[in-house]
Amino acid sequence: MFVKRAVFAILCVVMLAACGAQPTAETVIQTVKETVEVPVEQTVVVPVEQTVVVPVEQTVIVPEDKLQLSFAGHEYFNLSFGPADPPLVTMRKVAEENFPGTEIQLIMQPLDGNKYHDNLATYFVAKDATVDLMYAAGYWMTEFGAAGWLVPLQDKLDPAVLAKYDQASLDTFSYKGDLLGIGPVWGGIGGLYYRKDLLDAAGVAAPETYDDLIAACDTILPNNAGMGCWDWPAMRNLVLVNRWSEYLYGFGGQYKDDSDMCAMNSAEGVAALDFMIGLFENGYTPQEALSWKEEDSSIRFISGQTLFVSARQDLLNYIDDPTKSQVAGKWGFIPNPAQPGGRPSGFTEFWAFAISASSDNIDEAVKVLNVWADTATMVPFNLAWGPIQGNAEVYQDATVLAGNKFLPLVQEIAKTALAPLPSPNYGEVVDVLQAELHSALSGSKTAQQALDDACAAIDVIDAE
Repeated sequence: MFVKRAVFAILCVVMLAACGAQPTAETVIQTVKETVEVPVEQTVVVPVEQTVVVPVEQTVIVPEDKLQLSFAGHEYFNLSFGPADPPLVTMRKVAEENFPGTEIQLIMQPLDGNKYHDNLATYFVAKDATVDLMYAAGYWMTEFGAAGWLVPLQDKLDPAVLAKYDQASLDTFSYKGDLLGIGPVWGGIGGLYYRKDLLDAAGVAAPETYDDLIAACDTILPNNAGMGCWDWPAMRNLVLVNRWSEYLYGFGGQYKDDSDMCAMNSAEGVAALDFMIGLFENGYTPQEALSWKEEDSSIRFISGQTLFVSARQDLLNYIDDPTKSQVAGKWGFIPNPAQPGGRPSGFTEFWAFAISASSDNIDEAVKVLNVWADTATMVPFNLAWGPIQGNAEVYQDATVLAGNKFLPLVQEIAKTALAPLPSPNYGEVVDVLQAELHSALSGSKTAQQALDDACAAIDVIDAE
């Protein structure tokens, strides 16, 4: 009963509540952040590296192959002693100007004449084409010509160029009618330099004989303590043979007799060598000269240490330069002395351009030789190296005449020119002669014995 009443009560409460006022509804607003991926259509520019070929009209110049010609010469070709470029500079310049693409390569040779000769002979015997053009001595022409080592030039060079060379110059570089070299492009001739100031002060004339020279030393040296009498190069070398030739002819001797046999062991030859020996024994020439080359004896003279020196004309290039010489303005240059019956003699060293018969470029070398031998090349040669060239047109050039104030002295010395010993075996002959001469000067043999031995060997060599 109680339960029924309770239920009933609850229902009433509920019904009353439903019939009462209703509560007000609330609206809740919230902002919510969220990320939404929205697809967007876009254009992206990506740089692309590409090559565009555009046709262009052009002219392509393909360089021609260069022609290289080798030239056998010594270190002086890189030197100048006057108001001009070194000769090698000139030679390369004119070759390139006249024959574009032509290069000149220097094949360096020793200054020593013996070694230079032997180097060339080695090329020739082996028929080696290394050397195309060369600088060659006149005293090699007989030997080189007999062996067929050089190209005959008389029918290859331009006649207009050949006409500028006198016959004597052409003969110097000829063998049995073949012109084997064109020159001289440089020439040397021996003479006697002396201290003119000291001779003049003592009232002594320039010597004409060997006796005059010794007398001058005996007069002047006692008043000039420490000064030597006469210097000349006497080392066992080609230079000794050159100086010997001057003494030999100065005493009336000669190389060979009419039958082409060695005549240097004649009475005149023995007297000449005895005189040379006496210069060392009596102190007129110092013992150390037995190891001197030309530069050594010349240095002593320009340093004011000696009264006389035997030397070539190229000493004139700097003898008056006060920065190089202590005897500037105090010297004289005259022909070598000679005894009665002898002849004043200046040994000539003439050098020319030549072409190796083993060259693979003979025609091209001939073309270059034509421009080298012509006046435009020989003028700067003269200004760089000195006054002796075979091209006579050189001496009509105003710069040459102005640059060679000592030319009259050289021309006077040139009157005494003495050619080298003629032999088809010049290298072997010189080797024998320098050895025998040096043995006599150093006291190992008498003059007669040395010259007898020399002549016996030379006659055998030339008879082969």
